[in-house]
Amino acid sequence: MPQMTAAQAEALAMDVARDELAPIADKLSKEHMFPTELLRSFGARGLFGVNIDPAFGGLGAGAEGYVRVVRRLAAADAGTAVAMMVTNMVAEAVATYGDDDQKDTVLRRIQSGDYAAAGFSLSEPGSGSDAASLTTTAVRDGDADDADYVLNGTKAWVTSGGHAGAYLVMARTDPNERSRGISAFLIDADSPGISAAKPEEKMGLRSSTTTQLILEECRVPASRRLGPEGIGFRVAMSSLDGGRIGVSAQAIGIAMAAQAVAMAADVDHTPLMDSEAEIRAGWALCLRAARLKDAKKPFTRQAAMSKLFCSEMAFRVCCRALVALGPAGQTGPVARYARDTRVNRIYEGTSEVQRIVVAREILKSVA
Repeated sequence: MPQMTAAQAEALAMDVARDELAPIADKLSKEHMFPTELLRSFGARGLFGVNIDPAFGGLGAGAEGYVRVVRRLAAADAGTAVAMMVTNMVAEAVATYGDDDQKDTVLRRIQSGDYAAAGFSLSEPGSGSDAASLTTTAVRDGDADDADYVLNGTKAWVTSGGHAGAYLVMARTDPNERSRGISAFLIDADSPGISAAKPEEKMGLRSSTTTQLILEECRVPASRRLGPEGIGFRVAMSSLDGGRIGVSAQAIGIAMAAQAVAMAADVDHTPLMDSEAEIRAGWALCLRAARLKDAKKPFTRQAAMSKLFCSEMAFRVCCRALVALGPAGQTGPVARYARDTRVNRIYEGTSEVQRIVVAREILKSVA
């Protein structure tokens, strides 16, 4: 796969969004269709590894390229975009923490589209924002270093559940530790003992399935543990830091699409100028976070600020567009955009959690 600049990656995404995704977006949402074959084609074009080395099938376009791609895809269909986003998040985790064998096997399969999508599995029915309290267990079957793990538990809110070919699952390997007792595992969807429950009936993102993931005596080879024991929480938190930048871009894409519909209508555009300013401000925050990540500088605070602002902003933009359009807005695409963007304020860390993260980071800097 040839390396691309951020601008080239964005141009690729614009073509895909315009020619392949936008024409079917309403159908995907109305019929709750998961776009398996389209997603497989994303892998063939490098869109499952926008920030991954081309040697493994990615585009090497950096975090800035990634947010540019997400923004364009989300403007066409946020549900398909989120499947792509989570797959990229899992790919980056493998690229960062995986050993050579995992990169040559799992990462290449993710990148190629062979898995169709990859799922990220941290939350549980009883642990959402307090992820360190998860109860899914991973117990060694023997004392040898290469002994298998046996996983039991229920994960919740798993994007692409039932369609993903592999899942990154966080489970507790040490019952006496809290965050340091959690490890990460790469599990193929066809492994015995792992299954997806019935998809949730969601308000938005209807082209993306969300399910519980059931683990019942699921045997996982030690070679599929990502990194050493006890770093699973670190894997999850670093993934979420980067994921928050992606959610910012997704929210911006949705807001741009809603704004475009409203601006094209014969309505009073004056109230929509607040939306125009907010979209541009959100994009500046998002780009700043992505560029810090590309420069390998700390970006936790910037990512949280961007995610908080953009998530709240996108919903305001959609609401203004609905008001401007009047009754016509209730049955057109803006209604879908408003439904889709509501979850931006919840997943990858709620807006309330982002406020805590930002406050904590600011206080650390002035201590």
